[in-house]
Amino acid sequence: MCYFHALRDHPLSRRTFMAAAAAAPFAARFGDAAPAGPFVIAGARIFDGVRLLGAGNVVVSGGRIRSVTSGGAVPQRMPVHDGRGRTLVPGLIDSHTHYSEVSRRDAPRFGVTTELNLFSTLAELGDFADRRRSHAPTSLPDLWTAGTWATVPGGWGTGQGIDFPVLQDGMDPAAFVDARLAEGSDFLKIALEDVGMRGEPIPALSAAQVRGLAAAARRRGVRSVVHVSKQRYARMAFDNGVSGLAHVPSDVPADEEFLRAAKGSGAFVTSTLALLGAATYADDPARAAVVDDPRVAPYLSPDQHRQLQTPWPVKMPWNVETGLDNVGRLRRVGVPILAGTDAGAFGVAHGVSMLVELESLVRAGLRPAEALAAATSGPAAAYGLADRGRVLPGLRADLVLVNGDPTRDITVMRDVAAVWKNGSLIDRRF
Repeated sequence: MCYFHALRDHPLSRRTFMAAAAAAPFAARFGDAAPAGPFVIAGARIFDGVRLLGAGNVVVSGGRIRSVTSGGAVPQRMPVHDGRGRTLVPGLIDSHTHYSEVSRRDAPRFGVTTELNLFSTLAELGDFADRRRSHAPTSLPDLWTAGTWATVPGGWGTGQGIDFPVLQDGMDPAAFVDARLAEGSDFLKIALEDVGMRGEPIPALSAAQVRGLAAAARRRGVRSVVHVSKQRYARMAFDNGVSGLAHVPSDVPADEEFLRAAKGSGAFVTSTLALLGAATYADDPARAAVVDDPRVAPYLSPDQHRQLQTPWPVKMPWNVETGLDNVGRLRRVGVPILAGTDAGAFGVAHGVSMLVELESLVRAGLRPAEALAAATSGPAAAYGLADRGRVLPGLRADLVLVNGDPTRDITVMRDVAAVWKNGSLIDRRF
């Protein structure tokens, strides 16, 4: 978890072509997706991020959704994308990734248009805040980041060749939080782990430190999210006021006391089941089913292949079957579940691993529509991303069109017909 790895068919009108020329300066700065003028997606079923609305028309202009109507006449004098027999869903939000400029380009090709980056030095990220405010054409997902996480000297993530600030003995947690926000972090990441990547004991934050960090983040109006793999540390996080977990605990089955604490805390839990599958099995069957699917395989880049085929160097005490069971238990008591993959870690890749995650959430007991919400409206609400995660007028036109109905069969998400980022069609080739 969070390990530092060493590691078109859509005709464009003449009007669209002219718009591309006019938008060239923006494309040069923010990416290389083909820009588009106003257009309509006609006759598609619409999953609005919460529920299936039925067939309708969605008009897009200027990078935003301009209207959403149920049936009726198709607007004239603008290009039409045929949605009949297809479903339109909001652009997917991966609630747990790790930054890579190269592999991030893979994410939108599989419908992931926003990523929450849970560890990076801010210098790596460039103009990420400007990018996500822009409606200019881009082939990259928008990015929010936790910057570097809070741990103690010798704690989780240290000793991996990256120098980053840690919470020293006697340091005011509020000062640590203020320093991360001053650097440009959007929220706070806390690492709660007492076993290192080679199975060795490592020091961990105390409950008082976690409480101080979470309280300081709350006073600053930002979320605090915790790396955790063990139930007892997840309970510590819930009891000390954190906003959410970056992973579902997978060491033991969730007991009733833990479930009550999770529900009472109001915190969310990010699933990262794709990551647990990669760590549990050398040849994860859930991953193989997606990767080998002929609707997916032709679009995988060499970087995605490398990442998916990189095995975990050691056996970790994480178990996907326990994780699946715990996600189901948490869902049944009403704890919000967010879809996240830990893309960038061994065995998981940007974009495509979200397909594994969605299918794993359904295996865990979520209905397909709930799994889709966990990757759209759920993270948008949990992290306060007000301009995305729904198909509603005025929101950003990050949209995914798939063949079939994923609210009935989640594997339909493998069959992408088109992806738009900021209202511009993404070229799915690599």
